[in-house]
Amino acid sequence: MIYIERTEVPLDKAPLVLFDNILLDGTVTATTSATDAPVANLLTDSTFDFWKPTTTSGTVSLSLGVAATASALGISGHDLGTQGATVVVKRGLTTLATINPTDDSTIIILFASGSDTAYSVEISGATAAPYISNLFLGVPLVFESGIIPSYTPLWMAEEVELLMNESLGGQFFQNRVIRKSANTAVNLNILDRSFIEGATFQSFRRHYNDGRTFFFAAGPSNFEDDGSFCRRSGDTLKPTFANDGIFYQVGMQLEAYIG
Repeated sequence: MIYIERTEVPLDKAPLVLFDNILLDGTVTATTSATDAPVANLLTDSTFDFWKPTTTSGTVSLSLGVAATASALGISGHDLGTQGATVVVKRGLTTLATINPTDDSTIIILFASGSDTAYSVEISGATAAPYISNLFLGVPLVFESGIIPSYTPLWMAEEVELLMNESLGGQFFQNRVIRKSANTAVNLNILDRSFIEGATFQSFRRHYNDGRTFFFAAGPSNFEDDGSFCRRSGDTLKPTFANDGIFYQVGMQLEAYIG
């Protein structure tokens, strides 16, 4: 689910990726952590490990040596909806967003941009100690030109592998799910050469090509359900010249985590 906790702007209809995680640039601490679920687990690409407080509430804090800008938070691999938790995002002492997830799907929160040396994510009101696998904080990269149809939203692009069961006489036994994920192609509309050759996109291209994870949203204000924790599942990112070199065409093949 995507939450826009600021005034919406026209670019909120455009796709974005959140990949440059400023949590990796400072010191991350938690008010409480279970012995086998330390806060450091939030900072990996893995979805199988997680941070979990020892009580029904807990705060994850970031301390930076130099002020950094952030306007988005991504949360993946959690049970905040099941536990009825409230999430509060703060910059210093200023509250940026307060949300109450209704399910356990990937969360992307967009809030007013600003810079500080301190950020925090407060979890409270849960019925039992919740867990979170992945946490990203930073400034999204927005692809202003949009997506070329047709596009299948990741939340409806499940790929389910089954262990099939059938008797010799053709009777059905209960199937078992052995793997579940989502996979879709994203073809972006033509993008300016200056954007593609710029430092931010090139940083994302390296991140993507190395198989690192990131958060993706197809259009936050139009498709509030289409927020996913992703990595590439196909070829590397290879921008192609179009229109005599004035623009580039870019395509991505994304695999999304489904908890």
